[in-house]
Amino acid sequence: MLAFRWILGLLAVGLGGGFVFLVLAGNAMRRSFGASPNGPYVPVLPVLALVLPIAALIAPQCRPLLHVAALAALGLGIACVWQIVTDAAVVLWFGIAYLGLWFLFYARSLAAGTNP
Repeated sequence: MLAFRWILGLLAVGLGGGFVFLVLAGNAMRRSFGASPNGPYVPVLPVLALVLPIAALIAPQCRPLLHVAALAALGLGIACVWQIVTDAAVVLWFGIAYLGLWFLFYARSLAAGTNP
């Protein structure tokens, strides 16, 4: 279970960092064509929502944190599916796959009791 937590944590940091990099690169590209860049909430909100599942990976014995992180992960999943449907953003399938693995961790943590 510890290796699974490490894998999920490293994937979350990689996905979050990659997302911020893509938003910054996209803003630079938008400015070069004369368009206004995306607002600051675009890169910040998904990364903040990803912090809760990371915190739950760090402290899986805290049940309220696990449940709040599950709600945040559910919101991220809905946002990913919405973007896939409306904008055909197929790269978000990686986010869906990560969230699926995180919900597997969530289920295993709940089944393991207080000390996963």
